[in-house]
Amino acid sequence: MTRFATDDLFQLLPAYLRVRDAEEGARVKGRVAPGDARDIEDFGPLRTLASLIAREAQIVDESLDDLYDNAFIETCAPWVIPYIGDLLGMRGLEDIPEGIDMRARVADALALRARKGTLRALEHASGTASNWPVYAAEYWNRLVHAQSMRLLHPDFGGSVDMRDRAALARIGTAFERNSRNVEVRRIETAGGQWNRGNIGIHIWRLRPYSISGHPATQAPGDRRFRFHPLGCDAQLFDRAHDRPLIDTPVTEDVLPSPIARWIMDEAPGTFYGQNRAMMLMLDGTEVPVEQICVAHLGDEPGGGAEPPWNHPPRDDRIMIDPELGRIVLRTGDPANPDLRVTCHFARPLEIGGGEHGSRDLDDLSAGTVIAPGGPPVSTAINAAGGQGLFVLDATDIYTAGGTITVPAGGALRLVAATQHFPTLRLTSELDFALGDGATLELNGLRIFNAPVRISGTGETATIADTTLVPGRRLNRLGAPEQPNAAALFVDAVGITLDMARVITGPVRLEAEVDACFAETIIDAMRPQNRAIFLNGAPLRQVIRLDRCTVHGRVETDAFGEGDRRPIGGLGAVSEDDPEARLATSDTLFVSDTVPAVRAERRQVGCIRFSHVPPDSVTPRLYRCTEGPAPVFDSLRYADPDYMLLRVQTGDHILRGAENRGEIGAYNRAAHTVRRDNIRRSIDDFLRFGHAAGLFCST
Repeated sequence: MTRFATDDLFQLLPAYLRVRDAEEGARVKGRVAPGDARDIEDFGPLRTLASLIAREAQIVDESLDDLYDNAFIETCAPWVIPYIGDLLGMRGLEDIPEGIDMRARVADALALRARKGTLRALEHASGTASNWPVYAAEYWNRLVHAQSMRLLHPDFGGSVDMRDRAALARIGTAFERNSRNVEVRRIETAGGQWNRGNIGIHIWRLRPYSISGHPATQAPGDRRFRFHPLGCDAQLFDRAHDRPLIDTPVTEDVLPSPIARWIMDEAPGTFYGQNRAMMLMLDGTEVPVEQICVAHLGDEPGGGAEPPWNHPPRDDRIMIDPELGRIVLRTGDPANPDLRVTCHFARPLEIGGGEHGSRDLDDLSAGTVIAPGGPPVSTAINAAGGQGLFVLDATDIYTAGGTITVPAGGALRLVAATQHFPTLRLTSELDFALGDGATLELNGLRIFNAPVRISGTGETATIADTTLVPGRRLNRLGAPEQPNAAALFVDAVGITLDMARVITGPVRLEAEVDACFAETIIDAMRPQNRAIFLNGAPLRQVIRLDRCTVHGRVETDAFGEGDRRPIGGLGAVSEDDPEARLATSDTLFVSDTVPAVRAERRQVGCIRFSHVPPDSVTPRLYRCTEGPAPVFDSLRYADPDYMLLRVQTGDHILRGAENRGEIGAYNRAAHTVRRDNIRRSIDDFLRFGHAAGLFCST
């Protein structure tokens, strides 16, 4: 790279011109800047001209350097990437929320072309296009066929080894080892898999999320515990891993799959230990993997509220059941120990709080830290005057109950520390009594066992990244114990309620409220129950729902007007105008009661790009659908695929949102867009004469 300096250019002039320029510079300096500290040569007209030429030459030189850098994908400017991709004939992809690293995708283009038609190319291209873990399987390698004495394949027999428990656990998964008969249905429509020329693209849609150092929930019986903080059975998952390089085959141990008992039994160290899927701390000491064994800890026949488990405590090892999330300690361990667990569950999107650390919080160092195991949270807040910032800095169980009084003009913030997910067990209804002009914020919490009430005459109440457990609490199987009970009561007169990225049970509005819900699941647990409802009095209430899933009936005074927030936004108010309010848009209403949605005042408000059941009583609708009702993979809060739409759902819902994604709270997950991107990648890299289909492993 050439550098043009003024001195170098000036030295190219004859000496007598430089001398005369210095003399002229002395006269100019004495006339215009006699006190200037610069040398007299700097005031010469020729030297000034040389400095201008050097500056312009430097600009040209830097432009040449940029042009050279722009010839390579590793160093080019962002605006050049699409042009290099076009030169390579790359197809465009739909954008996904976290973005596609197009620089890396274009850089891999030649490597993918060299491997076109191979499983590695299909896996890598599909993974980068969707940002999902992907595994490609050739199904013809497991077909049953007649054996030849010249080429024996003893593993391709027609029988299943019933003694191989790990192989039995893999049946129906991407890594199945058993042989299959031919299926003649088309793989493109997921009708059949096992046939010559068929390749399956298996995708993992659910995102693992961790809980770290949480106390295990003790179950009735001798030394029996559960992993889940709410004391219910729950499937454990492997942790997330980085995507392998293009030449590295995708293996079973790098995928965020549900952990099967007998697969873990093959290699416990793959799933258990530091920086693994799970770990136990017993009275402050890590339990080594040598003291762990895998067992089926299901219920024995006989029933009852908490029937006996299959295995009593052993003398030598702690038993773990990853499919049910159960633990049985040894006979020599204390009966009531301090047992803490680190493990992973899964969900479609970061809604309802967690340790993911993506919550937008200010500096929490000035807040009052409330430690677990001390007095109830409500007692600590009231002792501090009912206002200020209070931080729960542990993934642990806290207790609260009664009334928290926030004085007039005060602000109460009860938040979880970053990378922590505390659970708040209510001993009774928790009532936030707000004074005139007071504000309330709840952020990053999981609240269960009793409802929350917001009362008084406050100004605003914000609930974000929080779960108000539907049904208030869960039984051992994960079903709600009070399926018709409200989780939130709002009877603060004139308050503005903002809820963003929240999972909650039914919400009862008992006063004149302006309520806004964004990326929120409101679950009444049964479609005929009321999810959002009034207290029966003729009050002026306005609700707005943006990218929400409402399971149950909706009864409101009116739907509010407002502007549509950009799809990348995550909060409940406009980024550009904090005073703006959202309109109801991209919301999935699910109920089998007529009317499923009822607004008393229909001359105001609008519902846009939403699924509204037939015969609903609503304000004007804009590009909404009344087609067949959606079908979910699960309606239980404890399940990993909670409120996740099945892939067989009609396009009127899967592509009905304003951004052509799915309607509902998981719109930001962009599952439809990711599947479309994978299909484009399949078309580019599939071997001639073969067929491929998408299969959801989670």
